Amino acid sequence: MPLAPSQSLLEDFIFHWKAITHYFINNKDEKCPVQESNISSHLDNMLVILEQEEYQTERNQTGPCMEHLLQHKILETLQTLGKADCPPGMKQLVLGFFTNLLGKIQQPLLPHVNVYKPVHRLIKCCGDVKAGPTEKEEIQFLCLVCAKLKETPYLINFFLEDPKTSSSSGRGSRGGLKKKVSIDPSKMEFSLMNSLLSLVQSPDTRIAVKACEGMLLCASLPEKSSADCIVGNTHLADFLAERLCLLYNALPLSMDPVDVDSVEAKWGLDVSSDADDTNAFHGKRQLISLVSWFDYCDQVIKVAYSSIGDAVASALLDRFLLPILEPLLLQTSEVGILTSTSHLCKFVKMCESRQLLAVLVSFILGNDASEEQQHDLDQHKLRQRLIERCNHLSDEICIMSLKLFETLLLKSNEHVIKNLVLRNLETRAYYNRQPMTLVQAKGSENISSNSGNDRDNLSNGPENFEPELEFDDDFQTKRLLPTGEDSDFSSESGSPRKMTEEEEVQMGIHKLVNCFLILVPEEARSSLSGDVGYDMYLREAHRQFRDCTVNCLPYDWPNYVTPLEKCPPNPSFCEGAFLKVLFDKLLRMLDQPYEVNLQVTSVIAKIALFPHPHIQEYFLDPFLPAAPGCRTLFTVLSKVVSDLSTRASSISDFQKQVMLVRRQLMGLVEDQQK
Repeated sequence: MPLAPSQSLLEDFIFHWKAITHYFINNKDEKCPVQESNISSHLDNMLVILEQEEYQTERNQTGPCMEHLLQHKILETLQTLGKADCPPGMKQLVLGFFTNLLGKIQQPLLPHVNVYKPVHRLIKCCGDVKAGPTEKEEIQFLCLVCAKLKETPYLINFFLEDPKTSSSSGRGSRGGLKKKVSIDPSKMEFSLMNSLLSLVQSPDTRIAVKACEGMLLCASLPEKSSADCIVGNTHLADFLAERLCLLYNALPLSMDPVDVDSVEAKWGLDVSSDADDTNAFHGKRQLISLVSWFDYCDQVIKVAYSSIGDAVASALLDRFLLPILEPLLLQTSEVGILTSTSHLCKFVKMCESRQLLAVLVSFILGNDASEEQQHDLDQHKLRQRLIERCNHLSDEICIMSLKLFETLLLKSNEHVIKNLVLRNLETRAYYNRQPMTLVQAKGSENISSNSGNDRDNLSNGPENFEPELEFDDDFQTKRLLPTGEDSDFSSESGSPRKMTEEEEVQMGIHKLVNCFLILVPEEARSSLSGDVGYDMYLREAHRQFRDCTVNCLPYDWPNYVTPLEKCPPNPSFCEGAFLKVLFDKLLRMLDQPYEVNLQVTSVIAKIALFPHPHIQEYFLDPFLPAAPGCRTLFTVLSKVVSDLSTRASSISDFQKQVMLVRRQLMGLVEDQQK
């Protein structure tokens, strides 16, 4: 008996689709759940047939089953059934079918009018019910669409529509698209982003995290039309800012700065119980939520189209920084000051996006870049208050304020160093314009030119430079140079030879370093020559200078100081509020706690790293002929050392005590006792 011929894939496909349509024709019970029907298995079989057909068909060819699906608008029919959720549970099946179809079929489907139109309508159905039973399927579907748009960004134009004509849009695929593009994109509706904004508020953390990922993908699309639409006709920027405000207001009023600095952003589901946390503290969960959301906002700004990033950063300024954080920073309560400053420092430290960093810098320092004047009140109140707190009676507030400025200086933003330091050095008003010797002029015009002067040039330095400090190319200074570099400056035979220009530059640097090294007299030093640790210091200094130089590459700074003839004549020098408080703190080193001194010297060291010729001249040239009344780093340190020598003479066994304290700070005392 002959076997009946097997059905073709197309016949099987039509059979399963007709089985679904017959169910709706014959079934009159609208309340019967879809699980009691065979609709799910028929949809699964249709998908398997489409996959099998694609596997058997040549690449870039459409098989008869796929053509049948497109020509008979099967997806539009399914979308209508899913939207009505009839029978109950149908929406879940339709979402799963759309997700699997777009995800498993390799050929591009979204450009087809009979695909993107039902997909767009189904997108609008997502997120309409909070905590709905289909949230999982909705977010999977939306994230898949986002991924497809990320692969082919121009397709986003199919999903932007005029809200006034959304009900009748799309009559004709290509013509409809042209009509949409002619409309102002900022007034068009972006249903995909709106649905994601609804789902990100889901109580299910997994759904919310996936929605955040989808929003990030949409914001990063390199299409101006979608960016204009997101900025002009969605609530993305406002939502991100409002959520940040909500999370910040949930924090305790008092928090330890150490705890604030210790937490890290945790995206996703990396959540541990308080019982498992060995470093738990009050408000930790709320703080983690805050920094995680801030990090998300920062990442959105970083990867988003530039106009979206600007809009989000502006919203954070207008809705969070100015109305919420600024009043807390300006309050008088010491506990509140300490807590809010530590939060701000954490935000600056975490920030990676250029636009948000610019907003934070402007919020903290203002936008003024003109030279400061003596006795002028700072026009930016927050900047003035934060600088004043670097000299606060509370050591904790002082340290926290200094840490904030140090964190700012580590960021790649030219306005930070210009606003705090450089704007007061640009005219070289710190330089004494009075007539001087030729040697002085040559030695001060450029740090590297000091290499040609002999040791008598030390007498041409500032008045505070102690005459009894003799210049000595000792072991300590040689250790500051890379191995082998000091060997070329003298020959073993003792006969002098003419140095090259590069060697002269090295010798000049050698002398400058020695000037700072020999400031501290032998009897006040805390270590012997074999225990100085210069190798470690030098490696760290090289690393920090390299990082700072990389950050400053976009600034287009000059390589040489501005010639005096091009500077304004007879200027009055103002070191500025920031340098004034730093030098004042440096002068009081002997009367301040160790922790404060560490922070002060750390900030000054960060400033001295900047590769601007005026900063290097003002901070690092001990031969600088300073203008009358002008303090430099070298003159301030000279006064500190002079005071140290006076006090040390009245303390018995001073050097022994200092050496012991140094070893205690380095954790070496216990090893020595053993």
